[in-house]
Amino acid sequence: MKKVLIITYYWPPAGGPGVQRALKFVKYLPQFGWEPIVLTVENPDSPVDDASLFEDIPEGTKVYKTKALEPFELYKKFTGKKSDSKIPNDVLVSKNNTSIKEKIANWIRLNLFIPDAKIGWKSYAVKKGLEIISDENIDAIFTTSPPQTVSLIGLALAKRSGVKWITDFRDPWMEIVYYQNIKRSWITTKIDSSLEKKVFSKANGVVTISNDMIRLFKEKVKFQKFYLIPNGFDETDFANAKKEINENFTIAYTGSISKDRVPYVLFSALNKLINEDGINNLSLTFAGRYCKEFTAEIKRNNLSQIANLKGFVPHNESTKILQNADALLLVVDDVKDNKGFLTGKLFEYMGSKKPIFAIGPVSGDANEFLQQANSGAMVDYKDENGAYLLLKEMYENWNNNNSQYTFEVEQFSRKNLTKKLAEVFEEVCN
Repeated sequence: MKKVLIITYYWPPAGGPGVQRALKFVKYLPQFGWEPIVLTVENPDSPVDDASLFEDIPEGTKVYKTKALEPFELYKKFTGKKSDSKIPNDVLVSKNNTSIKEKIANWIRLNLFIPDAKIGWKSYAVKKGLEIISDENIDAIFTTSPPQTVSLIGLALAKRSGVKWITDFRDPWMEIVYYQNIKRSWITTKIDSSLEKKVFSKANGVVTISNDMIRLFKEKVKFQKFYLIPNGFDETDFANAKKEINENFTIAYTGSISKDRVPYVLFSALNKLINEDGINNLSLTFAGRYCKEFTAEIKRNNLSQIANLKGFVPHNESTKILQNADALLLVVDDVKDNKGFLTGKLFEYMGSKKPIFAIGPVSGDANEFLQQANSGAMVDYKDENGAYLLLKEMYENWNNNNSQYTFEVEQFSRKNLTKKLAEVFEEVCN
């Protein structure tokens, strides 16, 4: 069996969406002739922890961990936060930071840590990675970003070892969502853009999750081999969930809600169903972290009585919430250059085989995959009438025990997607 060194910053017990892609690849790669060996950080600064994810790591998997210099620890001390507090990924670029100390920390994070605040892991990871490559006779290196520092680790290891390197991007580099509305210094932007181009140019292959991201990357580096492997769902996550029959039409959402994901048109559609159509058997379930704009909008629309805000739940519990809902809410970040945004949430929703009420760019990749799998429909951010008609249609289908969706989702199973990744490894290494 060939060996691949998988380098990822996010690994159990870290929770949240960032860990899922690498974890599921590791779970299924041995079935396709590749032994995964993981290099990660000892104490990742992740927004949440989820110990239930340990169950997905195959028995006997070798996981190497190194220390790192984490600027978030300094940030916590500087701003007076508790040492064990969790920092959301975009906190240092949030416009809600109002204190002088947070503004200073914000400027430092944006302009001095290039490409990101995880750069303090690079030297430790490169040193350990070279040892692993030598000791384990590694055949390929696979890095998954963000943080983009992980790609720089892969770049250094490939250069010094001569081992073929495939780099993977779950999000864009320069166009990542929390940089789109923030102004960085011209010198920082120039240096970061140069690093991005070097990574794209030097890698032996680039994997990413959407066609629009491939288009975006090709505009920067023309002579490179790009591979499309979207996010997916793991069938085993849904195998044993006990489904409930709800008295109320229940719409669920799992994951964080930032100010760019507030579902304004859903709330207006709910108001119309309640106040004009007299439909009262409605319920909302949200599991995750929420911005103040989201909770304010619930109150403004008088939806507090039907909204159940659970906070963060472990991944195995979130899949139960999905299966016990009657429809699922998906919101693509309402920012520039979002047509290629494909959250892992979309595919987990598909795996639950429940109708997806999506809000986002109707000409984007998320809607294309949604239609391809016949798993739901998308409306634009400002399309109040379209949102009302879609929600009413989904409600009536539920009320009449009908389904207009066929959920042709097998192509997005984690096992099938991992097979594609193994094929990429074979192509690059032969």
